[in-house]
Amino acid sequence: MKQTTTLSDRGELLVKKYKETHGQQLKDAAVREYLPLVKHIVGRLNIPENSIMKREDLYQYGILGLLDALERYQPTFGVSFKTFAYKRIYGEIVDAVRRIGPLNRDQIREIQLIANAYEELRKRLLREPTIEEVCQETGIELEHYFEIEQANHLNFTISLDDFVEEDDGLSLTRKETIRDDQQKTPDEKFDESSLKKTLKFLIERLPERERLVLALYYYEELSLADIGKVLGLSESRVSQILKATLVTIRKQLYQLEQGGSK
Repeated sequence: MKQTTTLSDRGELLVKKYKETHGQQLKDAAVREYLPLVKHIVGRLNIPENSIMKREDLYQYGILGLLDALERYQPTFGVSFKTFAYKRIYGEIVDAVRRIGPLNRDQIREIQLIANAYEELRKRLLREPTIEEVCQETGIELEHYFEIEQANHLNFTISLDDFVEEDDGLSLTRKETIRDDQQKTPDEKFDESSLKKTLKFLIERLPERERLVLALYYYEELSLADIGKVLGLSESRVSQILKATLVTIRKQLYQLEQGGSK
């Protein structure tokens, strides 16, 4: 029985032929073959709605990353082109976001305000202040505090995704060099298990739509646009639901921690 050539096989074959001949037609064909990968990566980035960089811009940077991967890739690297290209595409997009910044001026001002409040309260109280004390000091509502934290978390995550090392054509991100997830202390393992149980409890209490968005995004790894198609919502609306759900979970986690510490 004749085996059907998959999309991935066709792409790998086109790349291999291009690297052998450097023909322009083969290059164009290979780029077209991997454009869906660029769209998928862009669709997975939950960039703030008020960012001055639009998804169309991210898509263009992703294509630049794809072209760079096509020129740098060698079959002797021992990995598929798709795996190699994924890191190049993602890295190019992350670099672009970092250059412009995923946070607007108001968010940066509020993050600095919170940081200053923490520093001032530590000196005054001679201990680590609670979030409620920081909110009272800054005049920021508790709900908004967690929204700011979520935005800052995205900024921090992006910085951890910077490529800091290259080995045989493969790049490592900063977060990949920070720690080995296999080396956990017993306390860390217990805390992780406890956190998973708590998250499961909180997620089960969410409305069905919010649970579905989380499942499609984190487990099925669908893009925001694809989730929108499944649920009959716009991409921006899915993004709003995802962000609001994450803020809710963070707030509830904090409240549970405070209740358990009393």
